[in-house]
Amino acid sequence: MGYRELLLVLVSMVLLTLLMTQINSQTVEGREALQELSLHQAAASLAQQFIEEARSKKFDANVGVIDPSDMPDGFTNWNGLGHNNSESYPRYNDVDDYHNFSRTIYVNGANTNLTGTSGIPFDVTIQVHYVSDANPDSAVTHETFLKRMTVNVTSSWLPAGTTVTMKHVFSYFGVNM
Repeated sequence: MGYRELLLVLVSMVLLTLLMTQINSQTVEGREALQELSLHQAAASLAQQFIEEARSKKFDANVGVIDPSDMPDGFTNWNGLGHNNSESYPRYNDVDDYHNFSRTIYVNGANTNLTGTSGIPFDVTIQVHYVSDANPDSAVTHETFLKRMTVNVTSSWLPAGTTVTMKHVFSYFGVNM
């Protein structure tokens, strides 16, 4: 075997090594993208879980207690939204009990573990505000027939600065937006 054949073998080996490195790199990038997508999906599912949970609650603690002619002024005061001392999660009974909710929830795949500390940590914060039908994106400083819940989910496992946010407007009239 001469120098020419040896050179061809060496060039072939270098090209094969470069090709294998490129294939390996693409495989790793694909797995990272799939993992990131899975984490975003878990965060979105977690946010949706809280919205669906709140949908099963009363619009306001005073519904059924106050006279309909006193609505919406008889609803919970706009600056008093949140749970009272006798309520604790998960035993909330109305939508605004979730106001200022903050908790770290650990997720294993698609299963959420609301009490344990194993899995990927997601920080969930929830705000509830009265809004007007003319502008449901802005909170108002009076009682209305609409409340907007904003659920923010973050995790150190998500790309830096990433927050998954879901909003839902609850209506006393039973039409959820």
